Amino acid sequence: MWLAARLLVVVSLLLSQVCIADWELAKEDKSHQIRVYTRAAEHSDMREFRGELRVQTSLSALVALIEDNKAGPQWIHNCRALEVIEQVSAQQRLFYMVTEAPWPVKDRDSVIDSVLTQDSALGTVHIDMQVRNDVFPANDEFIRITDMQGFWEFQPQDDGWVMVIYQVHADPAGGIPAWLANSMVVEAPYYTLKNMRKMVTQEPYVSAHLSHIRDVSQKP
Repeated sequence: MWLAARLLVVVSLLLSQVCIADWELAKEDKSHQIRVYTRAAEHSDMREFRGELRVQTSLSALVALIEDNKAGPQWIHNCRALEVIEQVSAQQRLFYMVTEAPWPVKDRDSVIDSVLTQDSALGTVHIDMQVRNDVFPANDEFIRITDMQGFWEFQPQDDGWVMVIYQVHADPAGGIPAWLANSMVVEAPYYTLKNMRKMVTQEPYVSAHLSHIRDVSQKP
């Protein structure tokens, strides 16, 4: 069993290196251990981003922050509002988000289906995010984002730290020029991850224990 788990780790690392080959490093902050990559996306003028952060924290602290919708505007870059529409289960929820856009561009809103899973062998937490267009009516005050997919992933490391991956591709809609939208795909993950790093060192997150999350220091 131990050997099988180690082989899974090696394969995962090799696959991640293959995936990174498609990405271009756009920003690196060594003091905060943050890297931001971007790449061209198929059938879209909008670039996809991938932010990476190494942080000394627990899986529960990270998930507790993600699930604290009231705190969203404090750390998610340009988040104006974040509200849960429906808590389907401990692992799945629908939430509504309003994102600020630079003047004179109209702010955006979106409805996102979030599904959390955790690998039973490695402990890796994956939170898949897909936009939903069949719930919650559009608001005339905002332009609705109808094309977005992404994920959060928290990978426990052997040294007790966690590798955080935040990857998203979205089309902001509403006729924003691609050059303007693409100018924001580096800022969004960078400042979000920088703020996340600070938030998970504070209460109530630093001492969080969640029944639906197995921290790597705990036995299943």
